[in-house]
Amino acid sequence: RAALIDALKALDLAGDALDDDEIEYLVDGALDDGDALAEEEDFIDFTYPVLAAKLNDDEDAAMAMAKTVHAALRAADDAVALPVSAPTRVPVCLGEGWDKVEEDEKKAKASASAGARTMFVNQTGPSTSDFVSRAEEKEKANARKAGEKLAAAAEVERREMFAELRTARERAAQSRIDGSAKTLANVDLGPFNLPNPGGGADLIENASLSLAPGRRYGLIGRNGKGKSTLLKHLAARRVEGIDTSYSVHYVTQEVELSEEEENALPVDVVIGADIERRLLLDEQCRLESSEDATSLARLQEVNARLDAIGSESAPARVSKLLKDLGFTDALMARKMKALSGGWRVRTALAAALFAQPDILFLDEPTNHLSIAAVMFLARELSTNPVWASRIIVTVSHDRHFLDEVTTDSLHISGAAKRLASHTMAYSAWAKKRREQQLALKRRVEQRQEKIDKLKEFAGHGFRYGGSSSAINMMKKKDMEAKKLELVADEEADQMADLEEDAELSLRLQAGGELRQSIVRLDAVAFAYPGGDELFADVDLSVDSKSRVVLLGENGQGKTTMVKIITGALEPTRGLVTRDRGARVCLVNQHHAEQLSYDKTPLAFMLDSFPGDGSYQHEQELRGHLSQCGVVTELQNVPALALSGGQKSRVAMAAVSYQKPHLIILDEPTNNLDLESCEALADAIENFQGGVVLVSHDQYFVERVAREVLVIESGEVKRLESFASYKKAIAKKLA
Repeated sequence: RAALIDALKALDLAGDALDDDEIEYLVDGALDDGDALAEEEDFIDFTYPVLAAKLNDDEDAAMAMAKTVHAALRAADDAVALPVSAPTRVPVCLGEGWDKVEEDEKKAKASASAGARTMFVNQTGPSTSDFVSRAEEKEKANARKAGEKLAAAAEVERREMFAELRTARERAAQSRIDGSAKTLANVDLGPFNLPNPGGGADLIENASLSLAPGRRYGLIGRNGKGKSTLLKHLAARRVEGIDTSYSVHYVTQEVELSEEEENALPVDVVIGADIERRLLLDEQCRLESSEDATSLARLQEVNARLDAIGSESAPARVSKLLKDLGFTDALMARKMKALSGGWRVRTALAAALFAQPDILFLDEPTNHLSIAAVMFLARELSTNPVWASRIIVTVSHDRHFLDEVTTDSLHISGAAKRLASHTMAYSAWAKKRREQQLALKRRVEQRQEKIDKLKEFAGHGFRYGGSSSAINMMKKKDMEAKKLELVADEEADQMADLEEDAELSLRLQAGGELRQSIVRLDAVAFAYPGGDELFADVDLSVDSKSRVVLLGENGQGKTTMVKIITGALEPTRGLVTRDRGARVCLVNQHHAEQLSYDKTPLAFMLDSFPGDGSYQHEQELRGHLSQCGVVTELQNVPALALSGGQKSRVAMAAVSYQKPHLIILDEPTNNLDLESCEALADAIENFQGGVVLVSHDQYFVERVAREVLVIESGEVKRLESFASYKKAIAKKLA
């Protein structure tokens, strides 16, 4: 908080400095209740209107300034934090009250009274687990140094990889121009091992893979088993088999831009991705200044090729592509350095689509997209004839996207360290997988039953004796039992492989039904200082039976609406009435990452809910973790060794323990794998309280939503169903 105040006071705003009221407004909106800094996109969207009013309405300068402030504060946080630590933005539980005075009073009581409840999911404080021995402190210091070393090495590798990709694209484009490029054919890869970027045993062993033109592959498997690592290795040609003349594009959540690109507009960055066009235009410019016959003949060839690839229509096609991905005219008029991370990723995605590479690698391409943009992307990849002759490999947690786009599934088994190819999309594979799990379970049970009977028969005879023929029969039965046990041992790896994709149920406790609304909005409107109204005349009532989903393009006001519901922001017009006795929890996209890397699930719960410090209280927390699918053997495992889904369960266990009346979820599935998404959807669907959801995951929305509100162009429209929303979008895309 103090650092942000100092940074805002120090801004060069052409002599028109921020006054104390403006600074207080920006600080309150940019930090959450735990004084954690907002995510970059939220921070920029919140602060730039105020800064722009001081800079003669220069939005680009204001956004760049806001981005610089955020980067400086985040860098300062990283400098003092452990290398693998909880993100600064964490989910907040508003406890039993809505206003800050009441919250402060209850936190004071929680400190004074041993049995008082903790009000915040992300609250931390001294506990017995914090008083570690000197040896443990040394171990932590060594782990921190190792983490710093790994992080530095990963950053160097990342920069080298992007430089290699640029060089490879230039080389492939030049080969197309000079006619030496090969026609895309089957790409045979392997056998190869996939190294673990964190050290230790390889993630995949002795893998072979064949990628065919016209096929679109979904790379699936549990978090932490190597999906993104494999995609990165394939894109960087760390695995031999991709011809140098094949053009490759790799879209990830980390966008690497040159200084020139940072100062360019999105349209220019996307057009620049067509390297063949750029090289041809450069050659055209050189040839036009020459008059010899050879140059003139070559100029005709260059002009013909430029016409063939539609060079003149490129700006118009790029503009349409960006708008299909959600860009407004205002966003397209901003320089790349003034765009938040989400819009930079969309620009990179648009660049890859416009370049139409031979091989396209996509790592979670839907993460920063709205549902409308996800539907456009799915339609583009599955129906555009261009991609019928290309190869696509994608990682995604959105099963609707995978089902619509992919033709094949590539499954990574962490237990077997194996990569397996299946000629079916995700849902068909998941159904087959469940059938295999059930069949193997029945087979194991039947075999064990037979082993038990054989052993019982054999043991009976050895204990009481009998004729020689009877004893021989008993020995035979004993041998049969041992053979079956050997078969069981041989199937253990198969069982571990199948069980890896199984997910335990997650049950969330609720606070019970309330008679009145938890929050009610009457004729509510909101506008940031100096900006237009995001929405107006909003009427909404949320109770303990509500299932409300907020839809709309990014930047239209969904997160702002959530902040008004929680009380983080107040409306500029209208009335918000909140039930001060209702417990409300906010779960955002980083909820699975709030555990410190060295904190165990049990220690996290004890810190969040210290109770009376008794053994009985600890056992209560252990039982609650088990109810939420955090089994006993995981409760004392450091978060560093937990998967994203397991960490999500711990965070949701903290939410559940407070028995909220209302849960608000803001993009909760972004960092979860497919199985964890399904488990969370099951839990929310069965939750006996109110739910407000913001999500781009169509599967999750379909499972949860009963009331659909669309925020668009300053209006909040109520639709009869999510299906009608999708139908309207599909009609626009047709």
